[in-house]
Amino acid sequence: MNKPISSLKHANNQLQDHVYLVTGATGGLGRETSLALAKLGATVILTARNEHKLDALYDEIEQLGYPKPAIIPFDLEQKEDENYKQLIQSIYNEFKRLDGIVNSACHLGVIGPIGSQDGSEWQKTQQVNVNSAAMLSKACLPLLQQSKHASITFISDSSARHSKAYWGAYGVSKVALESFSSILADELEASTVVSNVFIPGPCILPIRKKTHPGEEETNLSTSSELANSLLSAILSKESGQCFSHQVD
Repeated sequence: MNKPISSLKHANNQLQDHVYLVTGATGGLGRETSLALAKLGATVILTARNEHKLDALYDEIEQLGYPKPAIIPFDLEQKEDENYKQLIQSIYNEFKRLDGIVNSACHLGVIGPIGSQDGSEWQKTQQVNVNSAAMLSKACLPLLQQSKHASITFISDSSARHSKAYWGAYGVSKVALESFSSILADELEASTVVSNVFIPGPCILPIRKKTHPGEEETNLSTSSELANSLLSAILSKESGQCFSHQVD
């Protein structure tokens, strides 16, 4: 069951000395979430494949006077455990802590009939959207569990998760991601780490324009509004929840 969550006001510097890892940091939601976390005083570790866009976001965060972020270029198509271990080792070496992961990286793949789903594209969608998130969670858990309160947040999709025709690999990946989050929350019940899902709903994001071409944007939520709601999900002490953005 979805739990509506509204955009709330958060206190400046409430995340001072906290460290968050954001995947897909240069994407629509990832970028806004990185800025929102930094505004609250968090040190944000920016990961994505495009180093030019990462550098631009890094510069923007610095120019706004927020805590100095970090950049770790990382390709989520990587399948070797060792690469994920090296990622978390570099975070430990630099910061000695990690308070949360926001899995905002996403690959759309093909939206169409099953017959149009190329095998390699199907596998890429599952790897980027589900497998990498699971591997990253596994690698980061030992460090996350040292935090007084840490969170792992996954991003689903209000349309794709209903298992309707033509959503293909993307739809399957979002359903699988929600299931994985629930399993993880159950496993971590006695720990200080929570695992939750955030569902943006109708919004102005690049991926929405691809799945809903020609949609009127007047009543859609902006990426900054979504990021504010996502912050509340990231900071929630509840676990095993499926939060959805609520339009005020």
